[in-house]
Amino acid sequence: MRRKFFLKNLLLFLIPLLIPTCVLGVLSINLTQRYIQGEIHTTQTQILQQLERNADMILNEMDSLAIVFGNSQTLFRVEEVLRTLTVSLDNLRLIESMVNYVNAPANARPFIESIYMYVPNPYGQFLASGEGLTSFDRFHDVGWKAEFEARAGAGDRWTSRRQITRYSFEGPISVTTFYKTLPSVLTDKPYAVIVMNVYNDYMDKTLRSIEQVPGQRLFILDENGTPLFQSGGGAEFGASLPTGLAAQDDSFDMELDGVAYNGAKLTMASSGWTFVSLIPRHELVQVPFRLSQFTVYVVFLSFALGLVLTYFLTRRSLRHIRQMIAIIKAAGKGLPLPEVKPARGQDEYNYIIQTMTRNFIEQHYLTVQLSEKKYRLQAAELLALQSQINPHFLFNTLETLNWKVMGLTGGPNEANGMLGHLSEILKYSFDTPDRVVDVEEEITYTKHYIAIQKERYGDKFEVRWRYIPEEIRGCRIVKLLLQPLIENSLYHGIKEKEGNGAILVKMDRDADFLRIAVVDNGVGMSRGRLAEIRARLESAGDSKAGDSETGDRIGLANTNKRIRLSDPAGGELRVWSKAGFGTAVVIRIGVGR
Repeated sequence: MRRKFFLKNLLLFLIPLLIPTCVLGVLSINLTQRYIQGEIHTTQTQILQQLERNADMILNEMDSLAIVFGNSQTLFRVEEVLRTLTVSLDNLRLIESMVNYVNAPANARPFIESIYMYVPNPYGQFLASGEGLTSFDRFHDVGWKAEFEARAGAGDRWTSRRQITRYSFEGPISVTTFYKTLPSVLTDKPYAVIVMNVYNDYMDKTLRSIEQVPGQRLFILDENGTPLFQSGGGAEFGASLPTGLAAQDDSFDMELDGVAYNGAKLTMASSGWTFVSLIPRHELVQVPFRLSQFTVYVVFLSFALGLVLTYFLTRRSLRHIRQMIAIIKAAGKGLPLPEVKPARGQDEYNYIIQTMTRNFIEQHYLTVQLSEKKYRLQAAELLALQSQINPHFLFNTLETLNWKVMGLTGGPNEANGMLGHLSEILKYSFDTPDRVVDVEEEITYTKHYIAIQKERYGDKFEVRWRYIPEEIRGCRIVKLLLQPLIENSLYHGIKEKEGNGAILVKMDRDADFLRIAVVDNGVGMSRGRLAEIRARLESAGDSKAGDSETGDRIGLANTNKRIRLSDPAGGELRVWSKAGFGTAVVIRIGVGR
């Protein structure tokens, strides 16, 4: 019992405590995770748009130079100067103007290392930012020329990563070289080229500066999907470079170097470049994970507190229960009740329970004896009341016969009929006084009584029956229940009325109860008289009340007492009356009781 009681109390205390905590924790985790994912998506979108603006700035510089040098007249004159080495004032001005166009963006943009403009010529000359007109045999960076010649005709724009060594005392510089070819004036095929070198370190630092989440990685891919820049690239560029980034959806998941990432992609419509942002997935679930840990800690703490509280409450309750069991066992064996120790402090619950238990045990034996005596008293009272009605009825019937015989002049027929009815009634009354009969049998013998009264009063009254035989069939009631009610209606209602009267007997069945109403249109009763009758009927519930009751309404009171004795659970008798209108008596009794 101890373990079962402990588990019951444990569930009683913990379930109301843990369920709200778990529900609140799960809701908080889900809402937080959704909020973080929404914020990360917004952040990635903003970062990709920033990358697009940075890339657009680089491409705009190349497009601006292509517009200047791509002019057919300008390109023809530059080509002519580089091929002929003809020195004139116009050529010098042209070269100076072209050099200024090359130097302006190289000096203005910190991410540009150098800009070259080259037209194939026998002298190997080209324009270089910071140098002006120079040649391959005198310039430090000439590696781009071979790639241009190898890629000529393969496209008008491409990129490559290279190393440039400007001075012998300086280490190599990592750059990304952008190529833009210019068509020949005569053949309209790629002939000249504009070359722009961009610092990789500068671009990588720029990407790192716009990172928003620890461990985030940013990539800029060209139109062929080749990575141009990445945050944290530099010398390690390509060491762990993911493949297939350009083919991913706008939102995707991937694993890189053993780390799971949530990725977002944006493609630049004008150039075909792709910008990718990768955020470690563990950063997305870090806050929800901490909330989950906090929820688990709270649940365990609540469980521990509930466990301790349940233990102490169960221990106290078991002590009370053992005391109650000891009292019950002692009382059952007839032994003296064990001593009940007073509770510590102001434990009203302990005091009330123990006091009620002790009183219950002490009074249990007396209650059993009283119940037995009450049962015997009710059975005896039922028989006494039934016997009390029979002489009263017999007296009235004999008086009626007396008056009838006095009125007869010589024909015995009517008297004989009344005697026949009386014989049936007496047989019905004295035959097993305490047995329960069918309603149909009660109606039959009640009609014998009515027939006798009709011989005396003639057309003074009439009795109307209203019931459905199928509805009341099988219902059982105490015998001689209807006769006293009709007798009261006749003697105290219609007899005192001027003119003829009527009595209505109505029966209907309601669920498990049978309702019988006896209504007359006699003289009725005043309010005071009705209140007196109702008070006497209420007192009929007491076995001592009504024992000495006499008077002209003894039948009504006794009928009420018989109903309550035979059906204490739901049997009742109610009276309604109004002076000058009549009286109604309604009985409600359990079917078959």
